[in-house]
Amino acid sequence: MAIHNLQRILLIDDDAGNNTVSRIFLKRVAIETEIVAFTDPEQGLDYINSEYSRSPVSTILLLDINMPVLSGWDVLDKFMRLPQDIKQHFTIYILTSSINKDDKDKAAAHPLVSAYIEKPMTIGLLNSLFLGD
Repeated sequence: MAIHNLQRILLIDDDAGNNTVSRIFLKRVAIETEIVAFTDPEQGLDYINSEYSRSPVSTILLLDINMPVLSGWDVLDKFMRLPQDIKQHFTIYILTSSINKDDKDKAAAHPLVSAYIEKPMTIGLLNSLFLGD
């Protein structure tokens, strides 16, 4: 997905500090793109349900796996149940500190996950993912 077509980036990560760092890196690559962050996965899902039912836009979702109460895998399970007219606007990347091979394999096999990104995020990685550099 080229950055010029991208209208919004959603971060769902329970670590507010990581969301802040991610915003800084993302703004360097996606200058004109709206960035919305959630530390509570349920609030992120509620936002998707309400906002994208009314006015869906081309969006990248950066999703952490290891979160209390509702894991990234749980979020993906709930996301799978959303209407196709919402899901079609999303490109989903796992953004995690997990180096677990099982997590990588699970992400690779998941039909909605485009890539598995290990933290920390870097400008070079973002350029290669979003700009094709």
